[in-house]
Amino acid sequence: MGGKTIKLYIMGDEYNNLKTAELSNWSGKAYIGERKHSKLIQGIDELSTPGIYFLLTQDEDTNQKHIYIGEADDITARIANHYSAKAWWETFIAFISKDSNLTKAHVRYLEKRFYKIAKENGTAFNLENTSEPPGSKLPKSDVDDLEDFLQSMIYVLQNLSLIDFVRTSDSEPNLLKDGDEFYLPLTNNRKDEKGEVLKAFLKITKNGYRLLKGSFIEKDERSSFKKHNYYSLRKKIETQNMLKDSKYNGCYILVKDIDFTSSSAAASVAKNRATNGPKEWKLESGLTLDDWEMNHAANVIPNILDGVV
Repeated sequence: MGGKTIKLYIMGDEYNNLKTAELSNWSGKAYIGERKHSKLIQGIDELSTPGIYFLLTQDEDTNQKHIYIGEADDITARIANHYSAKAWWETFIAFISKDSNLTKAHVRYLEKRFYKIAKENGTAFNLENTSEPPGSKLPKSDVDDLEDFLQSMIYVLQNLSLIDFVRTSDSEPNLLKDGDEFYLPLTNNRKDEKGEVLKAFLKITKNGYRLLKGSFIEKDERSSFKKHNYYSLRKKIETQNMLKDSKYNGCYILVKDIDFTSSSAAASVAKNRATNGPKEWKLESGLTLDDWEMNHAANVIPNILDGVV
């Protein structure tokens, strides 16, 4: 797929650096602001139309984002309400249609789709919505158009490093060669009947890292891990019925694939201690994840540049 252009506009002094983002050949438009912009946006006509929005803050303890997903007939009024009612958020991102083609039914559909995506990405987000949105029933033609609109939204959010929505489809392609997996050995005293150290396994996907079902997961934690960013993430996973006891003492086994945006997060969850993912995940050849990604980038970039005139 070819590249795309994102136009980022920093608004004037009177808007105190409120930003807009537009994608080439797309009818959508994003407004990116902070709590301090809640009153300033009241005079922007584009935002007095139906749209979908996200409220965000970063959790310093877990590196996860707290996120609230909503829709509104009038974005400006809804953001103002949230300013008074919700004190936790720091940033908002609102999407509207420049040609006013988004209806109430459309934004309700998008709200539910993003809610489900966020729900599936428990390693990346703490979802602040208290219930699942109702969504809306739409003709297939509208659904197809909105799925394209949704993918463009995700493209903007990811490439501006705003929200990293990871696709969790089982059909998402693995970037490694068939049969290749990165492995991570647990502590030396966790061994199978053949005397081999038990391992966790990882695949690389387009948008992140997938800790694979069947991986062995360390039970014992180091006391120092309690102060680490990924400790709360590990504890969260322990409560989500993704781990079961294995036949080996001191180990769980993972019963479901889990997607991560960080290889170190995946490694730390597997070993139950702070772990440098890029250095410790390895292929059977001995190549580290760090080296593989560097080589992969070196191969991809020239291919992209070959198509640039």
